[in-house]
Amino acid sequence: GKSVATDMVRTPSEARYAFVVEWFDSAACIARQYQLIFYAADGTIEMYDIKNRRTFLKRCDYPSVRLEDLYKGGIVSVYSRQLTILDYGDSYTASVFEAKTAQTVAYVLPEAINVVGAFVDSASSQGFIIHEMKMLQLTSQQASAIFTDSTLASKMSSGASIVIGLTAEDAVPKCSALLAGKGGVACSADSASAQRESDFFFGGCALPKPTGVELSSLLLVRPHAVRDRKLGAILSHMLDNGFVIKGMQMLQLTRPNAQEFFEVYKGVVPEYSEWVDESVSGKCLAIQVEFKDQPQATVPALRELCGAHDPEVAQHLHMNSLRALFGESKVKNAVHCTDLPEDGPLEVEYFFSILAA
Repeated sequence: GKSVATDMVRTPSEARYAFVVEWFDSAACIARQYQLIFYAADGTIEMYDIKNRRTFLKRCDYPSVRLEDLYKGGIVSVYSRQLTILDYGDSYTASVFEAKTAQTVAYVLPEAINVVGAFVDSASSQGFIIHEMKMLQLTSQQASAIFTDSTLASKMSSGASIVIGLTAEDAVPKCSALLAGKGGVACSADSASAQRESDFFFGGCALPKPTGVELSSLLLVRPHAVRDRKLGAILSHMLDNGFVIKGMQMLQLTRPNAQEFFEVYKGVVPEYSEWVDESVSGKCLAIQVEFKDQPQATVPALRELCGAHDPEVAQHLHMNSLRALFGESKVKNAVHCTDLPEDGPLEVEYFFSILAA
């Protein structure tokens, strides 16, 4: 059976939630399964090795794993191990979390791309978790097949739109209420549509090949900033400062991907290994951007908007920069951006061609 640990009495002060998680042991090329127990009272966790039926991690404090990070399909990082949540470990956990983690899909329409930051911010403030995000363009045939609303179908096929996967309790009515009377953003009409749309957009719908990469730069919003609900404000600040979004996808980096991408900093930046750890600790958002007024100056313009790597330095030198406003430390500095103009196309291709393949 799934549940290895013995059940305890569920009082609000001592609720325990059980999850079946999987870690891919790359050294042994084996997927190992564990039961992860989260204690609501104090945020402590413990882990059991399911196959060998023994404690793998004794109950301990682990502040970076939070209740809101625990949902089916989610990924948490425990002592540098990337754990994918496969299932609920017992019926109690399933009953609590299935209600909490209903899903819906929101659409920022082509004419309203500039409001994406404001929408993400308001959704976050209403308690939604953003677990998927991508920019794509549908053909009219695709749009007509997915959407019963013909007006929405024609708008979705009129240009590139941003599709956002949202999770919350009562997600579908909650999102509809959030968008009441507002233009430019739409959402799933009902739970069945939400499931169908989610399966289509996030279950294998390929991203378009990136275009205009020679005039582009990469902005990567780090997992801590996504988790701490800073994503909307970061997007708004970037758009308000003259950048346009050419491509976007939310993704979970694997350790080998992160090591490869940040390899240029190995031995140069003391924080290299911590950057890798932070980059795989949750989902990040990769954005292909272009500087509207001077596309050929995109890389240096974005680097200036990001500010110094150390947020403390950025607060003195570039007070209005993304790292000054949203960074916390040299490791949790909110964003990565392309450093050298010749690397702009390479970094964009890495995220939007190589990793998207």
